[in-house]
Formats: sequence, structure tokens, C-alpha cells
Amino acid sequence: MQPERVLAGSGDIVQLVGIYFHTHLSERTIATSVAVEDAATLSQRERQCLAWAARGKTLAEAAVLMDITPRTVAFHLENARRKLGAVTIAHAVAQAVRRGLLP
Repeated sequence: MQPERVLAGSGDIVQLVGIYFHTHLSERTIATSVAVEDAATLSQRERQCLAWAARGKTLAEAAVLMDITPRTVAFHLENARRKLGAVTIAHAVAQAVRRGLLP
């Protein structure tokens, strides 16, 4: 089969596929850039809390190490989780490590 004949008969389909691909790629790019911007705005405390969580520390242990309350640690971890678009704190830690946000 000749490619020219196939393209001539299905130009509309090829155009629709191109539009779909462009739309899909644009949405992914926007979503990624928003996630990166949010991740870049992690506060120092959020990064510290994530770092202690990555080392396996509990809320209470991290609180003692940072001289804050466990509730404050939970607050910072939850903010970091939300900013990173993660489902759990473990997922947030994985995202932060993957993006190079933790030492």
C-alpha cells in the first residue's frame, strides 16, 4: 500500500489525531509546570519535616528534633503533601526525593 494514498483518504483523521496529541501534550506540560512551581515553593520547615519522615522518624520524634509540636510537624507534612500532589506522606517523600528537593 502506498502511504500517499492512505494519507490522502484519511487526512481528516490525521488532523484530528494531531489536534488530540497537541491538546494532550499541552495539558501535561501545564500540569507538570504547576506541580514544579508548587514543589519549588516548599518552605524550609516542610522540607525539614519531609527529610525527617524520609529517615523514618515519627511525628513525635521529628517534633523533638526540630523543637516544635507534633501537630506542627503534621501541619507542615500535610502542606508539603498537598503542594507535591501526593496522596500520602510516603508518596510526598518519594515525590520530593524524585524531584531533588531533599538532601
